[in-house]
Amino acid sequence: IPCLAACPVHTNAGVYVAAIADGDDELAYLTARLPNPFASVCGRVCAAPCEDACRRGEIDRPIAIRALKRFVAEKYGPESDNGRVWEKVAAPSQVERRQSIGIVGGGPAGMACAHDLRRLGYRVTVYEATERLGGAMWLGIPEYRLDRDVLAADVQAIVDLGVEVEYETKLGTDVTFEELREQHDALFLAIGATLGRGLDIEGGDADGVLRAIEFLINMNRGFEVDVGERVVVIGGGDVAMD
Repeated sequence: IPCLAACPVHTNAGVYVAAIADGDDELAYLTARLPNPFASVCGRVCAAPCEDACRRGEIDRPIAIRALKRFVAEKYGPESDNGRVWEKVAAPSQVERRQSIGIVGGGPAGMACAHDLRRLGYRVTVYEATERLGGAMWLGIPEYRLDRDVLAADVQAIVDLGVEVEYETKLGTDVTFEELREQHDALFLAIGATLGRGLDIEGGDADGVLRAIEFLINMNRGFEVDVGERVVVIGGGDVAMD
């Protein structure tokens, strides 16, 4: 199935689109949420590779899969009045395992790992370098594209599974790798991809040249960034528009 194969977490888009067509919006949400703890976030900012692969595009236009996911998430996701529906497909394990897992980084990879491990009953502690969870979802995406309340609701649903969180704990500064190895049976490193890509041309590292991710991180953290009066943006994708 092209749309399912194109999705990084293999969400069965065909099933939830069909469920919406049949009027079963809750089933549609649960189908979208089953493999993806950030279904509400992805309904707003996913690059939607499923739509690029959609067979309907060979006839006229691809199905608006991402918009349909947002539609059912707004009705049944953690941000809605029915905020606990997700527990039908992602309830905590009834078995508590003795093994402890440390996760370095509270971004999408780290929190998805925490979600899956808690569902299997492992004890999980997330070590986050900043003062909040979400990683690039709040550091790299402006609020106008991703409402912070929606992001917070998706994250809180994972924490509610029983995940312990240590904020402002940076690996190599506040805690060492060796210390974490002693405290836990296993570690998952999800330190993120926070280094921006520059241009391999003369002047690419000159004063006044900012990598996009550096600019966005500073803006989203509320820091002042002096870019002057005339600005050139190189690139034309989502980040360039941001």
